[in-house]
Amino acid sequence: MKASSVRDALIAVPVPDELEAQRRAWAVVRGAYAEREPAPRRGWQLRLVVAVAVLAALVAAALSPPGRSVGGWIHDRVAGEEPTEPALVRLPSAGQLLVVSEEGPWLVRPDGSARLLGSYEGASFSPNALFVVATRERQVVALEPDGDVRWRVTRPTPVADARWAPTPGFRVAYREGATLRVVVGDGTGDRLRAESVAPVAPAWRPGEGRTVLAYASTDGRVHVVEADGEQLWVADPGATPEQLVWSDDAARLLVVTTGLRHPLYTAGGQPAGALETPEGQDVLDASFAPGTRTIGYSLYAAESGQSSIVLAGERLQQGEGRFEDIVFSPNGRWLLTGWPEADQLLFIGLPGVRRLVTVPGVRREFDPGGLGATSFPRVAEWCCR
Repeated sequence: MKASSVRDALIAVPVPDELEAQRRAWAVVRGAYAEREPAPRRGWQLRLVVAVAVLAALVAAALSPPGRSVGGWIHDRVAGEEPTEPALVRLPSAGQLLVVSEEGPWLVRPDGSARLLGSYEGASFSPNALFVVATRERQVVALEPDGDVRWRVTRPTPVADARWAPTPGFRVAYREGATLRVVVGDGTGDRLRAESVAPVAPAWRPGEGRTVLAYASTDGRVHVVEADGEQLWVADPGATPEQLVWSDDAARLLVVTTGLRHPLYTAGGQPAGALETPEGQDVLDASFAPGTRTIGYSLYAAESGQSSIVLAGERLQQGEGRFEDIVFSPNGRWLLTGWPEADQLLFIGLPGVRRLVTVPGVRREFDPGGLGATSFPRVAEWCCR
């Protein structure tokens, strides 16, 4: 067995009280750093931070169960180029975030300023983030960046998963019960597109030209159709579809399923391989890195209660609980995920873990009224260049 295989096997072993050990160790580092005396020279500050980190590591080793996580967790945050942020004070890359909390969707700008767009249950950007499409009970609503309503469509039954077509953005698709409907981008022409639709968000094919949409049906098949025309192709992924994801070049469609094999299809519907995952591990979320056919995804092992973030076959991060979102920055240099168990957002610098910026207190960050949010906010999208 290779040394790397042995190392990976040891790393994968769950450690009792691992997450609490991480938190205790980081509390020591953060507290010592906050109470430091001002130093006149940068070199003195650097030596102080390194000394504190070493001390914290020794304390953690003495007080915590043995394992890989404490040392690596401290190293990522102290030796990395970016510190842990006390709040979401800025984004590490250009673009805007769309974060959906219990209160509704928030638009987060590069400087960290955030605006609550209203009391809605889900949201997605229009092309170039000019508008946001959101849902609330029986309504599909197009919003201005300041939260003003541009248009709305009201249906007799609850709606969900509204998605705006990419450039030129002439259509919006959404689910109403077990049906798929399409409305013109100005709120007119709402009509039924398909019946017997599974509870999976539809996915528009990127690029200009024909407006093409993928959706899953209740019989477990995947359909690719023109928004206003014919069905182009149908495929059976062999397991129940849970997520549909197109690559930026529109050449690949990934179907995340309940099984261990997550098939890929070409734009014409031909099989193009698959993403294979280990037994006992579920894909929580997946996305293509911008401008590539490289897939980033989150794996959750129910038996151990641990998640991993994997990109191009390389594990970037591991921790207790669930890494729920895989969202790339528009330039592809950062991968963002939410970590509910630690109440953190993780910004992972790419390639590899070049930098790691953590934002704690996320529930409080998106619950300014102090109402006591119970669910963790979801990161919907990061747009645009």
